[in-house]
Amino acid sequence: MDVRQEHTLAVRLKTCGRFLFYQVGGKAGQQRILMTLHTLGHMTQKELQDRLEISSGALSEILQKMEDSSLIERSKSADDKRQVDLTLSPHGNTVALQVKENYHQSLTRIFECFDDAQRDQLEELLGILTQHLDELKADPLFTQTAEALSGCAQR
Repeated sequence: MDVRQEHTLAVRLKTCGRFLFYQVGGKAGQQRILMTLHTLGHMTQKELQDRLEISSGALSEILQKMEDSSLIERSKSADDKRQVDLTLSPHGNTVALQVKENYHQSLTRIFECFDDAQRDQLEELLGILTQHLDELKADPLFTQTAEALSGCAQR
């Protein structure tokens, strides 16, 4: 493969990733929290933080806004009074169902340009790529090279 084709593929993947991130709610914001609590029920703030891989400060800020909007309810954990249990309020549950429906509609629209065989092929190719990327993340030499390049870009 030539360098131009590799660059074109990388740019197109980045464009797709950015679109999905910003248009389909990939951010670690209220939508992800709503969907997580809707799917799993109640959980502690720490469990939610670990699951979403978000800092405690950022999560606390989002949760406060959600509580102010009556989307979630907080209560002391029955098991450990130091922990705070989070649950969706009835209003939060209604909003979560709307978010879920909007999410499914968005995905349908995004992939409507492919027929079934193309979707299957894309799923397979992206599976291969994500597995390879996981292997690269575990490769110290690749990580060093990526960090060095990142440092050059910041100067």
